[in-house]
Amino acid sequence: MKEIILVTSFGSTVDSAREKQIFPVVEDIRKANPEHEVRVAFTSRIVIKRLKDRNIVFQNEIEAMESIVAEGYERIIVQPTHLVGGAEFDKLRKNIMAFNGQGSVQDIVFGRPLLYFMGQEEEVPDDYQTLIDRFIKALQVPTTEDLLLVGHGGFNVGNASYAVLQLKLQYEGFRNISVATLENFPTPEDILARWEREGHERKKVHLHPLLLVCGDHALNDLFGEEEDSLLSELTTAGYEVVPYEKGLGEYKEIQDIYVDHLADAMQGLYQKRL
Repeated sequence: MKEIILVTSFGSTVDSAREKQIFPVVEDIRKANPEHEVRVAFTSRIVIKRLKDRNIVFQNEIEAMESIVAEGYERIIVQPTHLVGGAEFDKLRKNIMAFNGQGSVQDIVFGRPLLYFMGQEEEVPDDYQTLIDRFIKALQVPTTEDLLLVGHGGFNVGNASYAVLQLKLQYEGFRNISVATLENFPTPEDILARWEREGHERKKVHLHPLLLVCGDHALNDLFGEEEDSLLSELTTAGYEVVPYEKGLGEYKEIQDIYVDHLADAMQGLYQKRL
């Protein structure tokens, strides 16, 4: 059966973000699957247009699928680089699954986002625990200091994934780690308000994006010099801040998790639960 791997990403107009945070995930997947062709598609039409204006060309997921179908591939393994299974993941899956049965395509399987399964009844993996064990613990933030992880957030049920991660961390005993989002509850301001209510004693905060790609927008919101950036707000509130100005895609631990999720998909595991 003629197979191909398609890796999808929201994309970024920031050259360094693509080089350091998107392409390393793709290259890790290539190294793990040398017998397969691996292609990349961006899902943000705005990012694609802005890059095209600079003579940098990327296909969106529909264009990539059209090319793949035209070339006679029979099985397509898709690995998204989404953090959670929210609205963007659902839209991507719908757009790609529309090609099932077209041309020579007999099967389309999906790897899951970084955070998806919760280890229900030991029938599926616990992606949250994997992230905690292989990435968050590896940051080695002292328990006498705080770690504030800030994701993007969304407006559908996928946003609850951040609350699941927070609860899993609490069950692990990490009372010094908080999870916030830029676009939905809880915001970083919600976390700061909670700290104030609780008479927070830890005064050193490690600030890390919970984003695969940390582009200009996120960098400005989190680490910008403006008084409304999170770094400025934390500093004004009296906290010493340790900034991590990097996306998750830069970490080998994260790259390897996506490789594992793709391997599950290639074996046909958990497809009925996605």
